Amino acid sequence: MSTSQSRKASDKALKPSRGRRPQSRDLRAAKDALYREHILDVAESIFAEQGYENTKMKDIASAAGISLGTLYQSYPGKLELYRGLLIVRDNEMMNSALGRAQVLQGLESVEQILWMMQAHVLYLLEHPDYLRIQLQQGYAWYHSAARPSSDEQQLWERGLAMMEQVFNWGTNQGLFVPGVPADQSKLLMAQQQTRLANWVSDGMQEAHDDVVMRVLADFVRQFCRPQVAASMMAEDGGALNAATIDKIRQVGAGA
Repeated sequence: MSTSQSRKASDKALKPSRGRRPQSRDLRAAKDALYREHILDVAESIFAEQGYENTKMKDIASAAGISLGTLYQSYPGKLELYRGLLIVRDNEMMNSALGRAQVLQGLESVEQILWMMQAHVLYLLEHPDYLRIQLQQGYAWYHSAARPSSDEQQLWERGLAMMEQVFNWGTNQGLFVPGVPADQSKLLMAQQQTRLANWVSDGMQEAHDDVVMRVLADFVRQFCRPQVAASMMAEDGGALNAATIDKIRQVGAGA
């Protein structure tokens, strides 16, 4: 090889690759993730306010400060954006409950169950637009009439399986009124849906902690055996008693 050829080969070896560097790819991916998160946040607000049927992609693009073409690059249509939003929020809600699901491995009290339920209810209260979207559908959350995607259906079935596990435990321990766990799980979801729908229709003014306590009291009244419920409720049966609330807090403190 001549000296000239050797220099060219050396220069070529030293020349940086034209391909995108790993760090650059990571930054781009992070930017894209933030971009999609922004779109979902904006879409969530508009879907909640206007409903699915009345929402147009151009409304979302305008509110997000992007072109309509850019929006379609991220989501090919309104249905894909809508379902994508629900899947993200459904997963977040499930993870909030799973974060406390360790109590299922060693259940010893109803208070542990109530502590786990708090996470699910609080997530919905802290994400009112997502809650409003769910309520707009007008169907029981677990029912196939709501036309969930396969991913959504799997998440709901996973949640129902966790609840059935809880009801099986409570019945075997003599703490819950005997029943069919699958039916009890659906009744619980319908009960929570009604309580949360009332909160929304009343203007979402009631404090989150107060709504949560109402939901937990509903559970005890509906599913616990009379003698168990009497030990956990205030004398008039209108709310959990102070001792029960304190035990729930102790579960959280020791988790």
